[in-house]
Amino acid sequence: MPPHAVAGHLVIIVAPLTSILALVYALRPSTRRALRWPLVVVGAVTAALVVWAGEVGGDLLDELTRSAQSAGQELPAAVQHHAKGSDALAVAIFVLGVVVLSVVWGLLRPGRPSTTGARVAGAVLVVAAVTVLVTTGTVLAQAMEAVWATHGLWPA
Repeated sequence: MPPHAVAGHLVIIVAPLTSILALVYALRPSTRRALRWPLVVVGAVTAALVVWAGEVGGDLLDELTRSAQSAGQELPAAVQHHAKGSDALAVAIFVLGVVVLSVVWGLLRPGRPSTTGARVAGAVLVVAAVTVLVTTGTVLAQAMEAVWATHGLWPA
């Protein structure tokens, strides 16, 4: 199994977990004290995993491109769609990470009173978390299409 498959599976598991923790943190102020550090840690793990997945994904893309060229074929469009979608997921995860780090020690830190700024920060956190959830699902669907489109190019 290519390392990208392992890294990708881990991202597909951990990114939604980060998003769900962020949603609960934003929408349930009573949980903020308990979720503050788990959210930061899981967010950091997610960021590290998406970097790893991107690095080994690039290696796999190069290998598939060479394989397609040696077979006199073009790389299927599904592979390029997945690569672009994965880039979008990486950006979404890093944006979520920045928002999380900004709000857990700022406007949404535990014990801080609710203000208009806190409500806006909560809304931004919700939007970032939902974006990661949607993008994760999209990239997963693109990955499945890419796998099926390239099964004839896999090295034996």
